[in-house]
Amino acid sequence: MAAAPADEVRAVFGTGAGPVALESLGHAVVASATVGLWRARDGDRTAIVKVLAPAPEATGFWRPGTAVDHWYWWRREADAFASGLLPTLAGGLRAPACRLVAVRDDGSVALWLEDLAGTPGPVWRLTRYRAAARHLGAAQGEFVAGRALPDEPWLSRGWLADYLAGRAGDGEAAADADAWRHPLVAACFPEPPVEAAAALWADRGRALAALDALPQTLTHHDLHPANLFDAAGETAVIDWAFVGRAGMGEDAGALVAEAVLDFYVPAADLDALHEAVAAGYHEGLRAAGVAVDAERVRAAMAAGVAAKFAWVPGALVRAAAEGREQLNRRPLAEAIGVWAAVVRWLLAQRSG
Repeated sequence: MAAAPADEVRAVFGTGAGPVALESLGHAVVASATVGLWRARDGDRTAIVKVLAPAPEATGFWRPGTAVDHWYWWRREADAFASGLLPTLAGGLRAPACRLVAVRDDGSVALWLEDLAGTPGPVWRLTRYRAAARHLGAAQGEFVAGRALPDEPWLSRGWLADYLAGRAGDGEAAADADAWRHPLVAACFPEPPVEAAAALWADRGRALAALDALPQTLTHHDLHPANLFDAAGETAVIDWAFVGRAGMGEDAGALVAEAVLDFYVPAADLDALHEAVAAGYHEGLRAAGVAVDAERVRAAMAAGVAAKFAWVPGALVRAAAEGREQLNRRPLAEAIGVWAAVVRWLLAQRSG
């Protein structure tokens, strides 16, 4: 974007605002509906400009959908902000303030969002994860406790099942006994858990059914540290492209696994992180008036991780077997040890 449209600038910064300076944030477009991300600056005032588009030329797993019921409906985040739903979140969880949703002549949509200045999730201590989980539990607990769950057509439904369908290649690789014998993998698994890992993938339908049987709530579906900020003590969450209706506990469990899989929390702290998030989420649910015990919260989180990350063991051994240089953007030899710890944790969650 060479320049911000003048009408958008005036709507956000006022009629007296002149041309704003745009700073590209160097966004690596993984979720390909996001075609650009900039910081707009008018004097000492700033905003984040996020431009969404259908990206029909995109291919592969992250190709956005053009139907409202697609798991990656390209306009879902814009619809969520335009609806007024996100500012109503409670319990200390919030989205960035949205100053403008602008539909442009080329069909793209520009979101003008609050420039969050708080401490980002990737540098949090475990105590801050517990606070975030408490905020999440309180916000989601409102819907569990009786607040009407929105039913707009753009909200995702059955999102996790659709997501897993795109992970089938990785998931099925867990049954390849030869792949588990790769030296880098074997060093982490002297006794390869082939049957257990294959069963984790094969039983994903059961885990999904368990999630569906739980109380339903408003779910982010992409709750990882890079999407979180400490905003003056509240937990601000960005990137609402997958928001929808799903089972209690899915987001909380995902936060634990994502934090380690993405190398934000050391694998050695995985159990401590799980304890912190489970305790915080339980506290938040209870604060919202949900009469639920700690064991049911842990069971809900376990169902979530068993489903959402059932493909991870296969992805690990597949990366090694195919001789890839990297796994999740880290050198393979470095990443495998971290991911192996998560695999052991996933299998323990399932057996527990």
